[in-house]
Amino acid sequence: MFVLFTRARFDLDGALLLASLYYLFVVVLEVPSGWASDRLGRVVTLRAAAIFWIGAQACFLFGDERFFVIAVGQLLLAGGFASLSGTDVTLHYDTLEAAGRADSYPDRQAKVSALGYVATAASALLGGLLGLVDLRLAFVASLGLAVAQFGVTLRLREPPHAAGDAESFYRQLRVCLGYLKQRYLGWLFLYGVILVTLVHVAFTLMQPWLTNVLDQTADDLGATPLLAGVVFAVTSLVGAVAARLSAPLTRRFGAPATLIGFAALSAVLVTAMAASTHIVIIAALAFRSAQGAAAPVVISAEVSPRVARGHRATVLSLNSLAGRLGYGLLLLFVAADSTDDVQRVLRTFSIISWSLVGLLLVSVLALRGDRASTERATTATSVSPRRST
Repeated sequence: MFVLFTRARFDLDGALLLASLYYLFVVVLEVPSGWASDRLGRVVTLRAAAIFWIGAQACFLFGDERFFVIAVGQLLLAGGFASLSGTDVTLHYDTLEAAGRADSYPDRQAKVSALGYVATAASALLGGLLGLVDLRLAFVASLGLAVAQFGVTLRLREPPHAAGDAESFYRQLRVCLGYLKQRYLGWLFLYGVILVTLVHVAFTLMQPWLTNVLDQTADDLGATPLLAGVVFAVTSLVGAVAARLSAPLTRRFGAPATLIGFAALSAVLVTAMAASTHIVIIAALAFRSAQGAAAPVVISAEVSPRVARGHRATVLSLNSLAGRLGYGLLLLFVAADSTDDVQRVLRTFSIISWSLVGLLLVSVLALRGDRASTERATTATSVSPRRST
C-alpha cells in the first residue's frame, strides 16, 4: 500500500524518490548492521530491527503529507531491513551448525522461507481490505506486527559462538571482500547485486500499474487497494512454493542454472507489464515473488559453508548493500524522467532487466569456461611425462 499512499500525496516522481531514499539509506546501514550481527550477536541485531520498524510505521501512520516525516520513516524502515539482512539466515545456519546439522540447512531454510511467504500472503490480504477503508489503516496493522516481532525476539537465544567472532570493522570489510577473489563466490555476489533490481522493478510499480489496469487515478483508487492485496497474496503463496522447491531444483540443475532461470522469469514479468495493462496479465504476476523467495535461499546455502562463521552476516550484508545501492541509484535516474508515466518506466525497466539477465548468462558461461580450462590444464600437467634433464 506504500506506493499507492505516497503517489497520491507526492505523485509518481515523489513516490519513486522516497523508494530510492529507502534503498540509499539501506546502503549506509547495511554493512554496519552486518558487522554488528557478527560482533554483537544475531539476536540483539534482530531486536534492533523490530525497534526500527516500530518507529517507521509510526512515521507512516502520522506523517500524512509531510515529506520529511515519511522520509524519516524510510530511514527507520531501512534500518530494520538492514539489521535483518543476513542476520536471520545466519542465525538459522549458526544454530544448525552448532547442533551438527548444517547439512539440513537448504531444506530447512526453504521451509522457513515458504512459511514467511504464507504469512506475507495473509498480511497482503489484510492490507488490501484495510486499504479500501483508509490506506493508513495498513500502517496501523504493520505497527502492531512490528510490536509483536519485537516480543518474539525477546524469546530468542544466541547460538554458541554467534557473537564476538568479528574483527575490527575495517579489517572485517577487507577480509570479507577478499572472499570475492574466489570466482564462484564472486559470481554469487554479482547475482545478489542484480537480484535486488530484478526482484524490485515489478514490485515497485505493481500498485500504480494495477491502478491503470482498473482505469483509476492516483487520487481515485477505487478497488485498487483490495486488488493489490489479492495479487500480493497470490504472489506470496506462489513464492512460498518457489522457496520450497529451491533446494530440490538446486540439486537437480545446479545453483547457477536455477538462479538464472528465476532471473529470466522476473524479466519476463516486467516485460509483460510494460507491454500491456490488460487484466489477463495479472495471472502472470502470480510468479512475481518466485525469484525473491527462492534465490536468497540458494545464495545463503551456497555462501554460508564457504565463509567463516564470523564473516557470514557481513558478507551477505555487503552483497545486499551493493544491490540496493545499484537499485537506489537506478530509481533516482528513472524518477528524474518519469513524468508520472507508469508504462514508460516499465519499458525502461524491461530493457534493464533483460540486459542484467544477459550479463548473468555471459558471466556464468565465462566462469564455467575458466573452470574447464583449469581442469584441462591440470589434467595435461598430471599426465605429461617429465623431461629428463
